[in-house]
Amino acid sequence: MRRVGGLDYRDVLERAIPGALEQAVADADIFFGQELPAVWEWSLGREEARRITQPVLAVLGAKSGAMAATFGEQQESLLARLPKAEALDLPDASLLLHARNPSGMVEGSEALFEHHTPSARTRVPRPP
Repeated sequence: MRRVGGLDYRDVLERAIPGALEQAVADADIFFGQELPAVWEWSLGREEARRITQPVLAVLGAKSGAMAATFGEQQESLLARLPKAEALDLPDASLLLHARNPSGMVEGSEALFEHHTPSARTRVPRPP
């Protein structure tokens, strides 16, 4: 966690999401034994990605590049592959984005929803 969350990850998590670290420790066997291996096996090809037409917010912590250049490369790959992907470079964050800058995540998410939600005037009424 220090490598991906910084030396202060415990304080950051506990302040933003009380009990999160305790739950992460409890779930570690499942994460490392099942979820992470499944992630490593999964791939998203260019043709598969082009079929995703929902808006996607590709978030990168502005400080993530100091940890590994691959984070920025991954964001660029998503932006290039997903037709409706939008970038958000989240200030004051590396990983643990939602914990380090929760208001920035909320604002970025709201902007994406506002940009892709039809206004009340253009919405098609639902049948009764």
